[in-house]
Amino acid sequence: MAGGAALFAGGYGMDRLASQNINPYTAPGLVPAALGVGLFVLGAFLLVRSWRRRAGSAGGGGAASVGRLALALALCLAYAAGLVGRGPPFWLATGLFVFAAILAFRWPELKAQGRIAHGVAVAAACAVGTAAGVTLVFQELFLVRLP
Repeated sequence: MAGGAALFAGGYGMDRLASQNINPYTAPGLVPAALGVGLFVLGAFLLVRSWRRRAGSAGGGGAASVGRLALALALCLAYAAGLVGRGPPFWLATGLFVFAAILAFRWPELKAQGRIAHGVAVAAACAVGTAAGVTLVFQELFLVRLP
């Protein structure tokens, strides 16, 4: 939530270039501010969900939560520092990241249920959809050249 608030504040504080008579929808801070609002709102939902779960359970599950946080951090760092801009094209790096993240977090559940093949298929479908969607939105809508 703090990151979202900071992103909103930074985006909102950017020069809107009104003196150059540009369209307000092309102001440089518009997308960062909107992303900041989205992150703040989603963070608030996660905070409320966490409070409700904690209130409803006697035990914490702290070690498991720390492990999942470490896994998420490792996956994000591998994606940002290891894949994007260094090897495969952006769409492939994004697809690999989404595929690996879904399987990494769902693996124990899938293995216990004996549904590994189904989980792999769902992860692959999500990876392809996300990679295609993100690539198209950034290249065609935001006109951002991706690495």
